[in-house]
Amino acid sequence: MYRIVQYLETRTRILITKKHFILSLFLISIIVFVYVPKASASTATNRIAGYDRYQTTVAASQRGWPDGADLAILAYGEDYPDALSAGPLANKYNAPILLTGSKDLNSDTAYEMQRLNVKKVYIIGGEAVVSKEVENQLSSMGITAVRLAGQDRYETALKVALKVGLSKGVFVALGTDFPDALSIGPIAAANEMPLLLVPPHDLTASQKIFLRKNKIPASFILENSKLSDEVIYQFPNFEVIDGVDPYERNINLITRFADSLDLDTLYIATGEIFPDALAASALAQKTKNPLLLLKGNTLPNSALSFLSSNIISELHIMGGTSVISASTESTLATLPPQIASVDNLSDTVQEQQTYDPPKTVTVTTTNGLKAKVPVTWSLTSVISQTTGNYELEGTIKNYSNNVYLSLTVTPIWNKITAEIIQNSNFIFPSTVEVPMSDNTVKTLPVTWSINTANLNKIGTYKFEGTIPDSTKKVSLTLKVSADSEIKFPDLALKTIVSRRLGKHPDAAIYKSDVLEITDLFAYDSGITDINGLEYFTNLKTLYLGKNNLKKITQLAKLTNLNHLDLRNCGLNDLTALKGLTSLTFLDVASNSVENFTPLGQLTKLTSLYLSSNNTLDYGPVRIYYNNLKEKDFHFGGN
Repeated sequence: MYRIVQYLETRTRILITKKHFILSLFLISIIVFVYVPKASASTATNRIAGYDRYQTTVAASQRGWPDGADLAILAYGEDYPDALSAGPLANKYNAPILLTGSKDLNSDTAYEMQRLNVKKVYIIGGEAVVSKEVENQLSSMGITAVRLAGQDRYETALKVALKVGLSKGVFVALGTDFPDALSIGPIAAANEMPLLLVPPHDLTASQKIFLRKNKIPASFILENSKLSDEVIYQFPNFEVIDGVDPYERNINLITRFADSLDLDTLYIATGEIFPDALAASALAQKTKNPLLLLKGNTLPNSALSFLSSNIISELHIMGGTSVISASTESTLATLPPQIASVDNLSDTVQEQQTYDPPKTVTVTTTNGLKAKVPVTWSLTSVISQTTGNYELEGTIKNYSNNVYLSLTVTPIWNKITAEIIQNSNFIFPSTVEVPMSDNTVKTLPVTWSINTANLNKIGTYKFEGTIPDSTKKVSLTLKVSADSEIKFPDLALKTIVSRRLGKHPDAAIYKSDVLEITDLFAYDSGITDINGLEYFTNLKTLYLGKNNLKKITQLAKLTNLNHLDLRNCGLNDLTALKGLTSLTFLDVASNSVENFTPLGQLTKLTSLYLSSNNTLDYGPVRIYYNNLKEKDFHFGGN
């Protein structure tokens, strides 16, 4: 500790005695880390404060960055103009905001930078507010200083904005006063947008050039009675957030961007001085919490209404009791209502769709109002592989009971495909097989807009059918192909197909022939090459077991298959089966398969045989394992 003091004395000329330094740290530990939950209050409160504005920013830094930070933002502590735009920059670099005097680096700030082990500092503002001497002192501490400064506060904000980035838009506030800009800080940071400060009557020349040169997708402007339309209308794609005073605008801003914020925790600061709120803008952005402004030590009506109608678990009070009194803190803690009950949820999703549970749930508060609160689910994302009913369990902060989401995964009915040859007739099916949510399959009648189609043009056609007493639609994709001869390199396969068609083994086989085949038995037939099978697109049942195949890529096109036997075929790769989602029976036992991942989407399977392969990792099929009526493998414990 003494070496650090000596280092700062000799290298930065900050004259602090060892005794004073130890006392300072003692005071910091007393002031900064005291946490006093209010026993009589429904909402927890704590203070982030020091003996002055510099120590308050240090306290915020210690709370938000206990393990240090490579980068920090440094702003002038005695006036606000340049410092206001720092919040979004702090978010970009995950950096605390610290304050300094003009001529010398503030001693408390210097010690905090040592604790953080800062490597780089962005100085906001020119040498008139943060002198070159401060920059030199940082350099002597081994810290790289980068200054972001313009000719005035407006140009400085532009420099910072370019560093933050403009891809998501900008926030805009009057630059001759600070409450609106303080409101914006954490919200702009949470939305990864910079804050631009503007004059009341017209934009500066630099700002006009800035708007011409840069593409800004959205502009969010806090309206102020002193801010002219001449300024507002120069911004592209603008939206105005209004209010009769800064405190109403503060609440309107929070409400407008509530979806991007975590309202479970709020930061509270006075709107009449800037440093405490500025420190909050760096800290609040880490958890996307908003900053609520008080009018001095007084609670504005807009804030009172907001606190009384929102469930809030924790309030962080910025600054000491000389700024926001203990009695005001107590009042704040009693305002937010508590959760009286929670509405459980239900939802429906089709199988094989990714489902993201809602981030909030509706609760009834102790004052009888409905409110939205954040919820943490046991699963953050669900891939609804299998039809059925599922229950997700959620927890709500500071609420003892759980909330439940009943999720019904419904089957996909609308995937029927067929192929015919050009200039032939197609008779639409009168029934369809529909997988139900209880994993049974029902045959249901279907009515089409037409019963037959004479299609003489090559292409793909789509038709829609209806199922009686149901709002569900069934779509049929019909491919019309030109007829042509199919070449079978494997004589054994051609012989089996010829026999199935009743043709002489030497006769040519055409696409129009094989499209009539819906089942094919070729078990133990000496087949080594299945080229030609890719044209059997109406095939539903296929036995290929006990053939030395090695390669089965041709099967990928047989998406109507329900039953497939590939037992003992010398296979090591099942990738071709990945898209055969209509399969209900699959036998790939007694092969050399090393990875069952391609089977993960085959959720309609009710019979699956995987034994005697080169892996015992059945994890890819775990999601539908319990739906299998027939299987020859098991997971540990099953």
